[in-house]
Amino acid sequence: MDRHDITGRRVLFVDCAPFTGGAQNSLITLVEGLAARGWQNAVLTADRSPGGVCVRCREMGCAVHELDTRHWRLSPAGVLRFAYDRLTAGRAIAAAARLHAPCLVHANTVRAALLVPGALAREIPLVVHDRDLRLPRGALRPIRRGGRRVIAISRCVAHKWQAEAPGIPVDIVGNGFDLVAIRASAPHPEGRRGVDGPLLALVADLVPWKNHALFLEALAQLRRNGAPFGAVIVGRKRSREAHSYLADLRQQAADLGLDDRVRFVTDAGTALPWLAASDVVVSAAVDEPFGRTVVEALALGKPVVAIHGGGPEEILENCAAGTLVGDSAAHLADSIARWLDPETRLAAMAAARERSDQYAAARMVDQVCESYRKTLEAAGSVL
Repeated sequence: MDRHDITGRRVLFVDCAPFTGGAQNSLITLVEGLAARGWQNAVLTADRSPGGVCVRCREMGCAVHELDTRHWRLSPAGVLRFAYDRLTAGRAIAAAARLHAPCLVHANTVRAALLVPGALAREIPLVVHDRDLRLPRGALRPIRRGGRRVIAISRCVAHKWQAEAPGIPVDIVGNGFDLVAIRASAPHPEGRRGVDGPLLALVADLVPWKNHALFLEALAQLRRNGAPFGAVIVGRKRSREAHSYLADLRQQAADLGLDDRVRFVTDAGTALPWLAASDVVVSAAVDEPFGRTVVEALALGKPVVAIHGGGPEEILENCAAGTLVGDSAAHLADSIARWLDPETRLAAMAAARERSDQYAAARMVDQVCESYRKTLEAAGSVL
């Protein structure tokens, strides 16, 4: 099979998230890159947000079909909603497959793969793009027989498949980024307002596992040590629970005496201007499957402090612009303090940008095309 003879080949993408997150932004980048290489793309998506998958893929000229799926919770109501979504979305996916006759189906996350009808996965090769570490036990079982190949966004995600579903081939493909666009981001005009000292940033959706509370504890330690700084927490409220979680974080900041040091931003269309305005970027999550913000910060020449483990550790491995620490406030504070000196940050800028080059969009698209080639070859398809 000639990997370059791909004109007119069609992929059916399935994405079920009703919002735009890192997985959706990565999907948009992938669809755009595949289109530039001659692939024809059809997309089923529940993301109708401004600038999200539905809008952007239509702007690219893709055939787009809207899904009405939800983010399922681990509750009786969530199980019922999943069963309903699996029925209705499964029908829509099967109908789209009949209409577009794709050479393969690309499920953008394990959750999306769970919606693909088993009969369809046995008829058309299925690629599962896994972007998660935090999945319910046994979630991989229903797609073992249908999955022809898995694309894992990091080694730690790949290890999950090797442990729970051995025998399914897994390719490790890090997320890709438009590095030119990232580096052109201008600092937010409000970023340094009222800030005395370096600006520290944590950019993460407002969900507890992102560990904003640990970041606040570390900031309190820095303040007790007399370090000058300002800080910003940028995160989206993706669920009803996020409102109460944000209130808890605000109260924690007040209790720690950080009201005059920390700003919460929940309405940013994009976090890039806040990252561009920052001096040091922190990733506090323990089980982060990749670390999109880590790459964006590096592309902007910013040093990053991250908790050991998961995707950030892989991204920052042997990188002079990154520091990996244990998941305690004292360790985090000490490591941030090392980057408060402007000369130290300046010396690491080139290393940060060089490491981000490994995550260029073109490299991701090339690797995904290779995964497609191997998937189709194993299925006996010929281009």
